[in-house]
Amino acid sequence: MQLRELGERKVIEAVKNLMATRKDNFISDFDEDAAIFEFGGKKMAITTDMGFFKTHLLVEDAESIGRKIVTSSVTDLLAKGALPKYLLLNIGAPAELEMDILEKMYGAMSNELQKYSAHLIGGDTNKSPEFFYSTAFLGEIEGRPILRNGAQEGDCIVLTGPIGNAAAGYLMLKNKLSGPQKFIEAQQNPQIDFELCKRIWPHANAGIDVSDGLAFELGEIARLSKKRITIEWERIPIDKEFLHFCEANGFDPEELALHYGEDYQIIFTTPQPTEGIVAGRVEEGEGIFLERGNKQRKLAAKGYEHFVSN
Repeated sequence: MQLRELGERKVIEAVKNLMATRKDNFISDFDEDAAIFEFGGKKMAITTDMGFFKTHLLVEDAESIGRKIVTSSVTDLLAKGALPKYLLLNIGAPAELEMDILEKMYGAMSNELQKYSAHLIGGDTNKSPEFFYSTAFLGEIEGRPILRNGAQEGDCIVLTGPIGNAAAGYLMLKNKLSGPQKFIEAQQNPQIDFELCKRIWPHANAGIDVSDGLAFELGEIARLSKKRITIEWERIPIDKEFLHFCEANGFDPEELALHYGEDYQIIFTTPQPTEGIVAGRVEEGEGIFLERGNKQRKLAAKGYEHFVSN
């Protein structure tokens, strides 16, 4: 069976079943944004990410790529209640690439890491026909880990920022559409409220970042927590200009906001929603549901998936 017939998540499940049972010092692994384990009396989290693309894109926007390399891993750690600490970065690049391009990328990465008092501590470099990268980011959990399976009946769904703008930015760039510059900024330079995350951590029961689509991420919490999640359309933090953009260009706002992803905001479930944006609730049952007006309907937990979506 080909990988496109399975999709990334079934591939991961098959690989997981081939691996030996983890030892007791492991708290979580394949089902989480980051593997969590105990080492030297501390709780540690480690996440990894990779990407590749045509080298001309790096030349055009090295700084945005550098920022996003950091953000895509940092949010995996923040969703687990982990303070980002140490980053390893592997890259491949054509030999003819100008060094100043990499300097711009690494400079932007350094600025982004400083927001979290984190550091790049090494990695590997190789010659490659096109640019690619691979990261490993280590974080430390000072409190309790925030897992996907921890949502409790009565919890509120809390978001740390707007949803959908990154999808609009992606479509603007892909299709050369006009629209607010902030959508492109959301796609190329997502802003994460680190201090807000830290304030929510002590009360959070579950967490996940919105990288593959809001509906998919909520579906993972619902599946692993064995709960029903209802998201309220009117309370999702959606920009009014996003709705105008969708109407002007013939896009379904639900499709973009719920299934595109790359917003890199964090979803937490918490019984004490004193901060963040409350957009739904956790209930007894199973699955995810959209409440819009006086109607509810079940949502497919679909989002971006490697081997299928690309």
